[in-house]
Amino acid sequence: MGSLLRTTPSPSEQPLRSRERSTARRAGTLRPRLLAPVAAASIALVTAGCGSTAASAGQPAASGSAAGSTPSARHPADPASSPAASHPADPSSSPAAAAAGAPEAGRCTTKALAMSLGTADAGAGQIHYRLTFANKSGHSCTLQGFPGVSMIRRDGSVIGVPAGREGAQGQRTVIGAGRTAAVTLHTLNQGIKGSGCWRKPDYLRVYPPGSKEALTLRTSGLRVCGDRFTTTAVDG
Repeated sequence: MGSLLRTTPSPSEQPLRSRERSTARRAGTLRPRLLAPVAAASIALVTAGCGSTAASAGQPAASGSAAGSTPSARHPADPASSPAASHPADPSSSPAAAAAGAPEAGRCTTKALAMSLGTADAGAGQIHYRLTFANKSGHSCTLQGFPGVSMIRRDGSVIGVPAGREGAQGQRTVIGAGRTAAVTLHTLNQGIKGSGCWRKPDYLRVYPPGSKEALTLRTSGLRVCGDRFTTTAVDG
């Protein structure tokens, strides 16, 4: 009684406990072996996931780098930046455009003009003389309207009255270099109206349309009768 009683397992319990201890030892042995592959697999998955994320995150940068290395991909060809497009053919440089865009010809000055008087053209009691203006400058100029025409004696006095205006104002006439334009002086044949004729002039003094300076033409070929002395506007 004073000594401890040791319980001895029954014969049926001994095999069971032996199997439990054996199972426990195997489980203890297998657990580290199983955990190692599982841990390695988990690390591999995490590493793969991180690598995939890094690759996904880095892909645009890589694409941008590749695009940056190819100028045509980063900056597509711009038609406006090409030499041909930057300096297109200028339509105004063509001869037709240059003529169309040329400055408008100015009025003919007295220095640019020379004069001549044609012979009398008589018919049905009417007499006409063509007074011609020649452009002696090296460029075109224009005349429009009526000139001022007077017959002058040698001493500078005026014979009769200056020519009156006959007909419409007319349109602007462009006179090229070396070209001419004219007006028509009109009078009557002697005896048509019963009045006499004026004295023949020594000069014609002519103010071109729009000018305050006169041209002088030496002539004695003009004869005015019937008190009729007129001029038309300039025509081509």
